[in-house]
Amino acid sequence: MEPFSFFPTAPSPPFPSSSSSALLESTAQLAEDGDQWTFEENKRFETALAEFDLGAPDLFDNIQTRVPGKTLWEIKKHLDDLFEDIEKIETGIIPIPDYKTTPTQVKSNPRSQPRKKGVIWTEEEHKLFLQGLKIYGKGDWKSISRHCVMSRNPTQVASHAQKYFLRLQNSAESEQNANGECSTSNNKL
Repeated sequence: MEPFSFFPTAPSPPFPSSSSSALLESTAQLAEDGDQWTFEENKRFETALAEFDLGAPDLFDNIQTRVPGKTLWEIKKHLDDLFEDIEKIETGIIPIPDYKTTPTQVKSNPRSQPRKKGVIWTEEEHKLFLQGLKIYGKGDWKSISRHCVMSRNPTQVASHAQKYFLRLQNSAESEQNANGECSTSNNKL
């Protein structure tokens, strides 16, 4: 397959015609210099390509104004190399790079991830919780977690305590209702 070329032939660079050795040295120097594009120069080149029409007759002049220090020949060669690379990628000669995102590049939304179900407290953990409640009192979940129920963190202990006290309150209310006493929540005017 014939490689795609944006321009049919590269224009002849101005080489000294005095000797063939000078011609070879100049060609080698031009090839070395022409292959050296800094990140900033590439960025300016790409921005100019996006800004200007590829079919415009003054395309290379416009790009040259944006990338100072590069000759028209270097710009044309760089564009030709770019089109060759694109063709190689599109034909499968060169695989498309696998750009992996790093954790810092992807911000996760906690609501988009499935919620982790809680693990039910064992009888042993509940007994340790009750002992910690006697020792450290209501509200010191950090100490209960650290010294009594070491398998749970303070947030889990606080959540368990909230549910525990709610169950105690509900059982007391249901016991009152069973004894014939009226609950304040059932008294509606």
